[in-house]
Amino acid sequence: PDFAVGHHGNGHAAPDLVDPLPVGRRAVAVGQGAGVHHQLVRTRADGYRPPAYWERIDEIRRGVAIPVVANGEIWSVADALRCREVSGCHTLMLGRGMVADPGLARAIRAVSGEESFGAAVDWHGLIPLLQDYWQLLCGHVEPRHRAGRLKQWLNFLRREFPQAQAAWGAIRTVNDPAAIDHWIGQLPASENCIPLEA
Repeated sequence: PDFAVGHHGNGHAAPDLVDPLPVGRRAVAVGQGAGVHHQLVRTRADGYRPPAYWERIDEIRRGVAIPVVANGEIWSVADALRCREVSGCHTLMLGRGMVADPGLARAIRAVSGEESFGAAVDWHGLIPLLQDYWQLLCGHVEPRHRAGRLKQWLNFLRREFPQAQAAWGAIRTVNDPAAIDHWIGQLPASENCIPLEA
């Protein structure tokens, strides 16, 4: 094809460990242009728990003639650099690490000398993103599920941003979309989050 077709291999459906190389070779045989072999050796019992087995991605990369993109448990710049070293893949796919730190890709590229993206994303920069995300939820998600989605993102953000802990604490028990709408509209771009008024 004239474009790259990706394969997102995921071993969660496999009850036992599988050999990833035949899967990679099958992808090449059907004309796939690129491969994302994400945690291919994790089993159903492993779920999303570490480790990511980046060394198995290297087996695939060395055994196929298409670009392979590494993924899995990349939560920091150090994780990204280690994944590149172990997997032999320069190109990475970021998942939950990017949800927890929306500036992670910028930081990885900056430390790799690939591009200068300016300052990392800080809490001040996240406030408008949180507000935009809430508006998207209000337009596309049933009211009873909106609060949970926002709390889920704030829960991830707590890994990197202490202010997210305060925000999560403020709405942890709140499910009323109108109350959250008011609260999120009042979020200051400052070091402290205001509590939700009862």
